[in-house]
Amino acid sequence: MLRITFLFLILSLATSIANSYSGVVKDDLLDQPISYVQVTLLDENFNRIDSVYTNFQGAWSIEHDPTGVEPGENIPNSFTLNQNYPNPFNPSTVISFSIESAGEVKLLVSDVLGQTISVKSGFLNSGSHSIDWQGSGSAGVYFYTLVYNNKSVTRKMVQLDGYNGGGLSEFRPASNKSVSVLSKTNSDTYFLILSKFAYVNDTIKIEAEGNYHYETALRSIHSNALLFDLHNDVLERMLASPNFNYHLNEEHTYWHTDIPRLKKGGVDAELFVVWVSTSCEGRYFEVGQQMVQMFQDELFANANDLVQTFNASTTLEVVNAGKIAGVMVVEGGHTIENSIDNLKTLYDQGMRYLTITWNNSTDWAVSAADSRSATVGLSDFGREVIRTMDTLGVIIDVSHTGIKTIEDILEVTTNPIIASHSGVRALYNHSRNLYDYQIEAIANTGGVIGVVFYPPFLGSPSSSVDINTVVRHINYIVNLVGVDCAALGSDFDGIGDNTVNGLEDVSKFPYLTYRLLQEGYTREEVEKILGGNFMRVFKQVCGE
Repeated sequence: MLRITFLFLILSLATSIANSYSGVVKDDLLDQPISYVQVTLLDENFNRIDSVYTNFQGAWSIEHDPTGVEPGENIPNSFTLNQNYPNPFNPSTVISFSIESAGEVKLLVSDVLGQTISVKSGFLNSGSHSIDWQGSGSAGVYFYTLVYNNKSVTRKMVQLDGYNGGGLSEFRPASNKSVSVLSKTNSDTYFLILSKFAYVNDTIKIEAEGNYHYETALRSIHSNALLFDLHNDVLERMLASPNFNYHLNEEHTYWHTDIPRLKKGGVDAELFVVWVSTSCEGRYFEVGQQMVQMFQDELFANANDLVQTFNASTTLEVVNAGKIAGVMVVEGGHTIENSIDNLKTLYDQGMRYLTITWNNSTDWAVSAADSRSATVGLSDFGREVIRTMDTLGVIIDVSHTGIKTIEDILEVTTNPIIASHSGVRALYNHSRNLYDYQIEAIANTGGVIGVVFYPPFLGSPSSSVDINTVVRHINYIVNLVGVDCAALGSDFDGIGDNTVNGLEDVSKFPYLTYRLLQEGYTREEVEKILGGNFMRVFKQVCGE
């Protein structure tokens, strides 16, 4: 009797020594579960022990026996999903798994978009089982998920070639022993590496053995970057709203901009535009002052979320405090009403770029929509405006501005210039877009071009313009003059209800980042496009 008890004790110790690690991974910005995050367990020498993928609820689990003792029991004490073999494969592979007790089992195969390709379900006895996957669909990465007893585990497999096979076969019994046995690690320290495309990898150090659960937030490359949107017209919307009842603190289901959606979109710095309709002729500056006051009222009402900034350092200070930086800018030189004093007043109120013209020409500058665009540019007063802007530290914005006017500006200014919200004319011939030589001229000043999100400027028909169209305009600029010239200037709330498919409001910016990464841009290049390039200009013109 004593011998039997002692043997039972030994077996109990052997089976209880395994460590169990589990957790849930969420998006740092959205607080939503992330599927297909690779979770890799390493020992203290960074040798790989095991690797799994999070399921659709962001959950994962790894069991590790540091003794390397292979279980002698025929029935597993948990459920496991093994790495398919071979992997990569062509045209077929074997998926094996074990379950601790009889029950309903489901195995799903899905593509990288999360679309289910094949499903097989069945009631299985406890023990080890396997199933064949006959390649189905194009070459690439696929994920297989085992669902059992209200839990699930996901792993990745790579199909080398396209194949039109039958997908999942029927389940069949396999050997009762584990497919692979981990070697003894003799380690008291472990590391968990969490990684996923479009996210910044994270490492968790584990100092102890036992059963542990980790709630982890992964920071996306998007939310980790500094995002400047170079052009937003929500102040125009607010001025026109009935009883001025549209405010930034509430999340709305219409229009494009409010603070909750800016946060969802990971927008760190928004350039709020003061644009005065040409219907206000004779009162341009007066109405502009009303919009400046409206901006100030929103800043006061939302002081915990939105702070006005004036240069690079104040912007970074606000962003690092977890708030949104609001920079006031003016669209259309008509707002100054031919007055240098008005220009200086707007600067003192925080204006940090002036779009030289809107669609309407002024007495001192001709717009791109004017029939004289190619032949008439700045007047003498217009040159004085440019020199004053350089002296004050106001960025010159040439979106909407005529061809000859831009040429004249380049002769006068000593600063980088920008086009805050424009497209590429070689891709779509519209007067609001820039010719190659204009893009090159802006790049040669060290300036940037904020690619606009307004479908009529990007392609035809407008209904077909999607996030890929925006990426094509970015690609063209990058291929022509380099990544340092590309930026984003949405024109949200200045484009009516005609939005790019996939970029319907300010909350959608993360989708553009993801698409740029898919396009092959590096993390550093994406960070430049999202805000780094404009920050360079902001710092140079408006000061540290």
